[in-house]
Amino acid sequence: MDNLTIPLLPVSQDEINSILWNACDTFRGTIDASEYKNYLLVMLFVKYVSDVWTEHYDSLKEQYGDDKERILRRLERERFVLPSG
Repeated sequence: MDNLTIPLLPVSQDEINSILWNACDTFRGTIDASEYKNYLLVMLFVKYVSDVWTEHYDSLKEQYGDDKERILRRLERERFVLPSG
């Protein structure tokens, strides 16, 4: 596996709910309940950007095959660049 792709494993709605609930429990007592939304919205945004970038990378991989140099050159010219890792 190269360092640009992250394998997407199927995640159930129950797992998502559990992870979010545990994240909220972590902040309980240290952060006001009205502030939860700020942290959750950021996490959801990062997840969305990551998913969109992965889909875009996969489409470039379909277009250019295994030519990683060409894919990287194309990605460097994008409006939004997601750093590796």
